[in-house]
Amino acid sequence: MKGHRQPRVLHLYDAADVGATIVRYGRRTGLPWRQFNVAPPEGGAKVIRSAVWQARRASGILSADLLHLHSGSRIGIVRSKPYKPFVLHFHGTDIRTQYYDPLRRPTLQWGADNAAAVLYSTPDLEPHARTARADAVYLPNPVAMDELPAWDPRSRPLVVFASRWESSKGGSRQLELARKLAAALGPFAELQGIDWGSESAAAAALGVELVPRMPKDSYLAWLASAHCVIGQSAGILAMSELQAVALGVPVAMPKLGNGYYPEPVPVLQGEDEELVEQVRHVLHDPVAASAQLSGPQWIRHHHAPEQAVNTLVSLYDRLYQERGGPADRGR
Repeated sequence: MKGHRQPRVLHLYDAADVGATIVRYGRRTGLPWRQFNVAPPEGGAKVIRSAVWQARRASGILSADLLHLHSGSRIGIVRSKPYKPFVLHFHGTDIRTQYYDPLRRPTLQWGADNAAAVLYSTPDLEPHARTARADAVYLPNPVAMDELPAWDPRSRPLVVFASRWESSKGGSRQLELARKLAAALGPFAELQGIDWGSESAAAAALGVELVPRMPKDSYLAWLASAHCVIGQSAGILAMSELQAVALGVPVAMPKLGNGYYPEPVPVLQGEDEELVEQVRHVLHDPVAASAQLSGPQWIRHHHAPEQAVNTLVSLYDRLYQERGGPADRGR
């Protein structure tokens, strides 16, 4: 922007690497953005380690004009001195579940009330985020295409369940779909999922091979080895589904929320029986299915990191010019 410098922004913590992606793409264009993603220390020598952590935290905050806090569960870091204006970014469980816990709600509401702006990361969060803050803004999760491996499905057909096995991801519905897929596909295809979530044992009992949780690059390589990815049953495209779509892997999942995403959304949707048939069809020619869905192109158009950066440049600049306004309420 002409006439003034870009504000120095410190991203605090992260969720699904959204903060890291935003900072990385912002810095590529010369923006003075940084990230602090170090949890407070625990265990032995805690006094010394805590002092070092506090010093690093305070140094980062003092050198910033504006803070961008990822997840309402981390609000304590912006309530401690030194104070700076902050953006509060809701990512899921924090506003969908924790906000309705009477013990946690006051803290989350304080964050929403005192934030210079409030963002939310998936469209299903809108009613919750706007209950906390009426002017909350949707910022679609950015997908870093440059860190994705090439799609390289293995020789034997592989169906991957991308999400953890729990109620927030539509766990019971996902288990029922796993049961039907196992029965329909038999030994023709492998079913795999992450060994993560309260219902993972139930998935294993249905014939889903559980793989351990893994670093991000290994997780992306695992998705890229699949012929088809099954998305969560909660009606949204979370980061795992977006990454699978970006890879070009055909994604099948229960119906998305009405109006959540720009049409045509490049995923196969339907009731369980429809999904079983769609998956069966995909496994016989995944390359053709991928070409027809054209997922990577849709991701570039709607979830490119550059779009998130541009949105935030405008937001940060406006907030920087308004310093002394909403972010200072209740200090």
